[in-house]
Amino acid sequence: MLSYKKSTKLLEVIKDYPGITEYLAKKSPKFKLFKNTMIVQLMAPKMTLNKIAKKHNMTFEKLMSMIDEGVQSGKIGNGEEFKKNVAYANNVKEQVKTLMKALFDEGKDVKEVKEKFKEIVSKANPIIIAIAESELTKEGYSIQDLMKACDVHLELFKDQLMNSRKKISEDHPLWRFIKDHDAMMLWFEQGLSTARDMKSRNGYDDAKDLTEKLSATMKKLKSSENHDIRQENTLFPVLEKYGVEEPPAIMWDEHSKMKEKRGKIEKMISEIPSMPYDEFVNYLQGAFTYLVETFVKHTQKEQEILYNVALDVLSKEDWKNIKKESDKLGYFELPMEVLKNG
Repeated sequence: MLSYKKSTKLLEVIKDYPGITEYLAKKSPKFKLFKNTMIVQLMAPKMTLNKIAKKHNMTFEKLMSMIDEGVQSGKIGNGEEFKKNVAYANNVKEQVKTLMKALFDEGKDVKEVKEKFKEIVSKANPIIIAIAESELTKEGYSIQDLMKACDVHLELFKDQLMNSRKKISEDHPLWRFIKDHDAMMLWFEQGLSTARDMKSRNGYDDAKDLTEKLSATMKKLKSSENHDIRQENTLFPVLEKYGVEEPPAIMWDEHSKMKEKRGKIEKMISEIPSMPYDEFVNYLQGAFTYLVETFVKHTQKEQEILYNVALDVLSKEDWKNIKKESDKLGYFELPMEVLKNG
């Protein structure tokens, strides 16, 4: 019998038996999540064997018996497919980091770098991009640096997102979450457009109509916080029950950061004119650029990763409960532009 303990991390087992996740995914439908290499990479350093067993409604002893059987029978392979996927993901991540650094360097040929960046980002899993950016911030790069890649990524976003969406029926909870994204994206872009228009005005009095327009947009975005509340109280806990913990944690953190940024904009609007007009407009442009860029990547990760994982692992009963709880929490009003798009 293997000597692993309940506290042994999945990563330690993968080091000993690289084919373990492929084996478990084939062994039982309960472990189909392990087919997703990126999710495994996120989970492996933190997830213990005991936690995996509990999340999949089995005893630790039963899980160990399954692993031991795979080892003894030779059914746990060398993990070539897993290692290949990890190597590919790490290679793409390093390419993304290299090109983003080049975008930050004013001395580079920006047009050429953007074309290369566009090419590699189109192949990159959203979680790979998120990990690359996280590593860059740890290396000392700022949010302002990361935003220099905003226009390139935004250019690709909408086509990629629409092409990667699965067809969801209107009675499914994910249909409403996706529509929420469309509404919020519309309002974030409206906010950025208004902030840019304010640049051409001569002061608060001259820009009164635009500040009123911006205030109305912020009220709509405030109402959309209902989307975060629904996800955090319905979808995320169910995913965590199945062992999908890291992606919801990332999404939750991004919800908080965007809410904080929106709150600061609301406070500044309510206190007009508490600072010089030019300083106010420059802050707004930077804040909305950050919000648009962050929301673009956030939505991409949710729709291309989180929602597809949810569709793969959640049961009909889970979705029924999510719908029931979502109805209790209520919904914000969707704009006609979003409803018209079906």
